[in-house]
Amino acid sequence: MTERRGVYVHVPFCVRKCYYCDFNSYSLDRAAVEAYLEGIEREIRLYERIVASEVGAAFDSLYIGGGTPTCLSGKDLAGLVRRLLSAFPFKPGAEVTCEANPGSSNADKFAAIRAAGVNRLSLGVQSLDDALLLLLGRQHTAEDVYESYRAARQGGFDNVNLDLMFALPGQTARQWEESLAAAVALRPEHLSCYSLIIEEGTPFGDAHQRGRLSLPDEDEEASMYQQAIDTLVQAGYEHYEISNFALPGKRSVHNLIYWENGEWLGLGPGAHGYWNGRRYANVRGPAEWAARLERGELPYEWTREVGRDEAMDDTMIFGLRLLEGVSVPSFARRFGADPREVYREGVQRLTALGLLEAGPDRIRLTRKGLPVANRVFVEFLRA
Repeated sequence: MTERRGVYVHVPFCVRKCYYCDFNSYSLDRAAVEAYLEGIEREIRLYERIVASEVGAAFDSLYIGGGTPTCLSGKDLAGLVRRLLSAFPFKPGAEVTCEANPGSSNADKFAAIRAAGVNRLSLGVQSLDDALLLLLGRQHTAEDVYESYRAARQGGFDNVNLDLMFALPGQTARQWEESLAAAVALRPEHLSCYSLIIEEGTPFGDAHQRGRLSLPDEDEEASMYQQAIDTLVQAGYEHYEISNFALPGKRSVHNLIYWENGEWLGLGPGAHGYWNGRRYANVRGPAEWAARLERGELPYEWTREVGRDEAMDDTMIFGLRLLEGVSVPSFARRFGADPREVYREGVQRLTALGLLEAGPDRIRLTRKGLPVANRVFVEFLRA
C-alpha cells in the first residue's frame, strides 16, 4: 500500500481542439454535458461503494482535468466538485485542482469553484506569444492569459500553476525567453514546462509526416530546456521534477502521486486509474462510457493486474522523474529489495556514463542525465 492516493476526473469537452492535441475531448453542447453529468454521478456511486469497503482509505488530492473543465458552467462545475468531495474521504487540507484555459472563465466562475472546494488552479497558457498561440490553434491570446490570471486571484486562488510549452514550430530562443520572463513576472506558485510532442493523428502529426512542420533541432530544444531551468531557479522556483517548478511548499501533490507510483481512481471517458494493484482505462467514447454506467457496469476499456516486477520498474521510472530521485529505503520497504541490486547492471552502466548518481539513500538523475531522461528510463524497463 502506498502512502498517497488521489482521484482524477476527466471532463471531455473543449471549444475547439488544438493542432497538437490528442487528448480525449469533444465538442461542447448542452445535451452532451447533461449526459456526462448523469454518467459521472453513476460512476461516483459505483466507486463510493468500492472505497467504502476499504478500511482507512483516504485521499490526498482531487484533480479535475480535460479537455477544458471550465467549459462547463460555474454551476455545473461547482456542483461536480461538491459531489466528489462529499462522495470520497479526503484528508483535511487535500489538494483540489481544476484545469482551466485562459478566456474560458471569469472571476465569478473562479469564485464559484473556489467556494465549492477547489484550492488550486492550473492554467493552460502554453505561450505568451500571440503568433505562437495562433500557430498552436489555441483559442486565447496573451492578454487573455493576463485577464484570466487576474480573475483567478480575484476569485480567491492563492495556488496557481501555469503550463508552458517549448520547442514549438518556428519558436526562437528569444521568444521562449520572453514567455518565461512574462510568466515569472506574474509570480504563479507553480510552473510546468513541457517540450512539444508530435502525436499521430493530430494536425501537427499530419503536417510533420508531410515535412511541413519546422521544429527546433535537438540542440535548440535542449538549450530551451536549460533556459527554463536557469530562469526559474534564479527566480526562486524549486526544480523538483523534470518539467516542474514550484515555490517552496507548492509542489503538485496530485502529480507526486503519479511520480511516486501511488494509487488513484480515474473517472470519466478515457480516464486511467491504478487501484489495489490493478491498472485500468475507461472507454474513450462518452456515449459508450455512459451506456455501460447506465447498465451498472464500471466502464473499463481494459484492466490488468500489475505484478511485482512491473511495479518495481514503474516505481523506478516514475521516481527518477523527481530530481531527488528514488528513495532506496522506501523502495526496500515496499518491495523487500534494494534497487541498486535489482538493477545492478543498468545502475552501474548509467553511473559510469555520468547520467545517474547512486548513493546509499537515493538513486537520481544527474544534471547531465536530465535532458536524456527517456534514454535512462529504458534501462529500468524489464518487461
